Amino acid sequence: MELTFKSATTDDVDRIFELEKKLINDYETSLHLDFEKIFDWIRRKIENNIENYECVYFNGVKVGYFFLHNEGEKLELDDFFIFEEFQGKGIGTKVLGYVNSIAKEQNKDVFLYVFTKNYRAISLYLKNGFEIIENIRDSRYIMNKHVNSCVF
Repeated sequence: MELTFKSATTDDVDRIFELEKKLINDYETSLHLDFEKIFDWIRRKIENNIENYECVYFNGVKVGYFFLHNEGEKLELDDFFIFEEFQGKGIGTKVLGYVNSIAKEQNKDVFLYVFTKNYRAISLYLKNGFEIIENIRDSRYIMNKHVNSCVF
């Protein structure tokens, strides 16, 4: 299995935005939120950081995205998507291994937010050494992986 990574471009903004929007529509449990405002914020975040997003390629075919960035003393893994038709093939685990190697180089822990009802993603993260450290309003978990607890 050959995975490669390439910086995203403005051509990727719409796809990343649609993936994020679908995730929120599928898993957000707080229905009283101002979704229009949230979606505007997400689009701006993607547009303003697109050069820092990575495209994931499997045997030369684009299969997903992720955004890894510094948040103080840690790295945040954000907007991590493997396209549905490529899930279950070990690609997510390989990407997490790549993220882990970056974390080791920088000697920083990695954290992420995941919806509490996104059981597949939670399972992937737990299998790869992340632990749940906080529950946010029964909607999301914060999960963390210590750089020195790497098992990839």
